[in-house]
Amino acid sequence: MHPLLRNIVIGIVGLIIAGGLTALALLGEDSALSVLAMLAAAVLGLLIGLFLYSQGWLWGSRAARRRAHGQSVLIAIGGGIMALIAAVALAGLLILVLLFYLG
Repeated sequence: MHPLLRNIVIGIVGLIIAGGLTALALLGEDSALSVLAMLAAAVLGLLIGLFLYSQGWLWGSRAARRRAHGQSVLIAIGGGIMALIAAVALAGLLILVLLFYLG
């Protein structure tokens, strides 16, 4: 499997699992399970975002060395989006910890 396709599959599957955990948290009746599911979804989203950001960094550097400037810019934009996903997941995780565990 091509590494770029592998990264896309990892990202899609990881976000589907995180979405399933979020749905479990929102539709579940047990509040302890809901909090744990939201925490797991946030951690999974953070890890997927950071992994894809690092892969985007590597691929963008390789494309820039090959003088494929347009491709490296597109990869950098994709990596920035992945960093944004990781930041949103981290913010959600911190909000959940502040609300339910430190409060």
